[in-house]
Amino acid sequence: MSAYRLLLVFLLSISVHLAQAQTKILEGQVLNARTAEPVPFATLGVPGRGLGTVADEQGKYLLRLPPSLSDTLIVTCVGFTREVVLPTALATGQRIFRLVPQEQALREIKVEHRRLHPALLGNTKPKGDIFWTGGSSGKRTVDTEWGWEFGVLLKPTRRTYLEEFHIFLSANNYELLRFRLNLYAVEQGRPGRALLAQDIQLVCTKQQRGWITVDLRPYEVLLEGQPVMATVQWLQSEKIDPEDKYFSIPVTRQARQVMVERENSQAAWTIHDMQPSLYFTVMTE
Repeated sequence: MSAYRLLLVFLLSISVHLAQAQTKILEGQVLNARTAEPVPFATLGVPGRGLGTVADEQGKYLLRLPPSLSDTLIVTCVGFTREVVLPTALATGQRIFRLVPQEQALREIKVEHRRLHPALLGNTKPKGDIFWTGGSSGKRTVDTEWGWEFGVLLKPTRRTYLEEFHIFLSANNYELLRFRLNLYAVEQGRPGRALLAQDIQLVCTKQQRGWITVDLRPYEVLLEGQPVMATVQWLQSEKIDPEDKYFSIPVTRQARQVMVERENSQAAWTIHDMQPSLYFTVMTE
């Protein structure tokens, strides 16, 4: 998130009353279609419009849309099929969305005839040229910022087993900060098909900074020797003091474009000639 975008968020926050008068607020819940249980941290977004949000632990959401309700809404979550909500359904008052769980075939990973070697994949430097910052100022809930996502192109050359994920936070003023790890196939130079079937999250508490690590061994994530996009998606944040809410991640300038970013789960991706401080410890064949 650039300094320009952070300034834009601030300007929007001070004109909140005008913005609310020009938008329609939708409130509802995302449920499991089979069990009727909440789907925590489901994402909601309007394709190509930069409009979206993330549901909370109970699947409850607050979404601001144009008053005409003329846009299709996409509701998604890892491990579920996506739900397409037409404008007519929104106009008639549909606010409960039900996602169908995806069938997950069990796979057995066998490693034979080849020795595995430890390796690193990504940028291990805790410093950068600038800080990519997310957050806002003021007392308003940051519901419109949740869902922001950014990451980097990675190029494993052989079959690679992911063991740990690491990301560096140079600043963090939140009591709780939650992200989701996403992996995508590369399609036309941008993130395409989602590769993960299990929801992998990072939770930082008490203004935690420095390297944040997630153990990926229980998820048995295997990458073939092909490029992938690895991203983190902002799901939730909490702060006792409502002022100065932000976090930042170091990024390093690059000669080529390798970093991707989007406003929410259905917004268009942008590409930057930078590389964030995130990496994986892996075992490669």
